[in-house]
Amino acid sequence: MTDVAYSNSIKGAIWMLAASLCYVFSATLTRYLAGSYPTFELTFLRCVFGVMILTPIILRGGVGQLKTKAFPLHCVRTLITYFAILLWFYATEHVPVGDFFAIQFVSPLFTIAVAALLLREKVGLKSWLAAIVGFLGVLVIIRPGYIPISLGIIAALGTAGAYAFVNTCIKVLSRYDSPAVMTFYVNVLILPLSAIPAYLTWKTPQSEDWPILIGVALSATMAQFCVASSISLADARVVQPMNFLRMPIAAAMGFMVFGEFPDLWTWVGAIIIFGAAWYAVQQGKKI
Repeated sequence: MTDVAYSNSIKGAIWMLAASLCYVFSATLTRYLAGSYPTFELTFLRCVFGVMILTPIILRGGVGQLKTKAFPLHCVRTLITYFAILLWFYATEHVPVGDFFAIQFVSPLFTIAVAALLLREKVGLKSWLAAIVGFLGVLVIIRPGYIPISLGIIAALGTAGAYAFVNTCIKVLSRYDSPAVMTFYVNVLILPLSAIPAYLTWKTPQSEDWPILIGVALSATMAQFCVASSISLADARVVQPMNFLRMPIAAAMGFMVFGEFPDLWTWVGAIIIFGAAWYAVQQGKKI
């Protein structure tokens, strides 16, 4: 590994660690609102504040940087991201924080499958077996038949799958655009998609809730930027371990704020998914 590659790997890992912190903070604040506001409204407000945060950054670098060769892919990413955000908000409102992020561990396995199907990346038999083992880890967490499969659990799985598509889009877009431009585009393009549903379900926020709503938007936008920066700099095998730190961080936040702590089977399932995802990423590197 060259000095430049090593430096980028370190930076990529740090960006992913920052993304993990931001995602957990956003999910905790969303759960703190306890379903007080419609999911469509939360999505719209998240993007409004996201655009407000990113516009000065874009203006400082010059609007010329918004010229892109991959606008159709930005649109595809926007549609998938909008769907993912809706699922994210619904799931974090209805699933304990620790359990939610344990289920998200399956996202790297979904990403491998998506890359194989859409980007024609070579995926060996061992990687596919690891994906199956990872899915068994999810079953350990949700324990179908013992614990009712709720809409929140389904939304959490849907979030992991949707963000696998998003991550694949980001990897391709990083060839053309900077993390700031990618994050700006996705927030701007989601605004018209989310405006009408937000209007139809609008509930005027209480004055004391505005700091929390702004915190949700700020942390979520920063998480998007951090993920884009991480994926642009380093391979998945380097940044993925930082991503797995979401579980203990989420467990700590859930315990401190809500008195929630993942049960034994959630940790067992998370370890199984972690091991399977790590093994799959390593096998993918050898191909």
